[in-house]
Amino acid sequence: MDFSKVGVEIEGTSDSQPGQDIRLSVVSGLRIILIGEREAGKSAVGNAILGRGAFDTVGVKTRTAVRRRGKVAGRQVTVVDTPGWEWFPSRGSSLEARKEIIRGVSLCQPGPHVILLVVPLSFSFTQREHQAAVDHVEMLGEHAWGHTLVLFTVKGERLKDTTLEEEVEESEELEGLVKRCGGRCHALYGRTRKGQDPVAELMEKLDDMWAKNRGELLSSDAILKDAREKEKEEVRRHQEEAREREQERRRVMVALREMKVRKGEESTRQQSRRTRYTNEIPDSVENRSTDHTSGSNFTWADLGTIVSRSFKTVIWGDKNGSK
Repeated sequence: MDFSKVGVEIEGTSDSQPGQDIRLSVVSGLRIILIGEREAGKSAVGNAILGRGAFDTVGVKTRTAVRRRGKVAGRQVTVVDTPGWEWFPSRGSSLEARKEIIRGVSLCQPGPHVILLVVPLSFSFTQREHQAAVDHVEMLGEHAWGHTLVLFTVKGERLKDTTLEEEVEESEELEGLVKRCGGRCHALYGRTRKGQDPVAELMEKLDDMWAKNRGELLSSDAILKDAREKEKEEVRRHQEEAREREQERRRVMVALREMKVRKGEESTRQQSRRTRYTNEIPDSVENRSTDHTSGSNFTWADLGTIVSRSFKTVIWGDKNGSK
């Protein structure tokens, strides 16, 4: 993800340095960036804010960051729509979404006032989705939560018998997300309820956040600089992980070779023992056979003859010797 190649379009001037907050007095209008998971309804939100079909219609996937401008209640408003991250992203798809979000920030020069984190209330919001939302907001800097509002897109009759506050309180993940934003949240409906103007109510909440932040905004330059540093760190981390995997692979290969050698040596020893045992058996049998055969030819008569001869030799030998 090479952020040095991200295109930057200047919309205003500022004397601030990268990393510093920029006062509202040096910029004109309100700049909003929309982020959220895929099919959250970000493009529909942008269309609702600008009051026209400025972005792709429902069902068309946003593939790149897109900027549109318009007048809202007499004020110049810039809205940047960005591609959503996948529910179960691969590393490639996640990096591509992050790259386009950063590019979207560059379309908000000198920086966005508002981050609208779009969350579909019609879906069950899991811990995995919660963590993905946190990660993508925090990639926009340490002050990003102070400029973020959770915008729930509501389909059908989801809030017919309950309130948004009650829905949020029933979900630990949603409640935690809203708390990170200082309790700021709003709902936009697929069909506007009678007597309500949710877009006007949303703009009032954005004005309140704007005032609370004293007109400060997030510096695009600071975000881009931080993104480049994170990219370098990520590259170093992946290189280190690749080295560790290669070292582990080599250790496994060495262990397998040693195991194979030991197995071969043990097999050789076993074969040697079997050969020696096989050779010793015939000799033992032959010796026992010979001893048995010799014993069967030696009789008591033979023993008597030997004793008799020995006795005569002793007797007659002594007599002969005396003569």
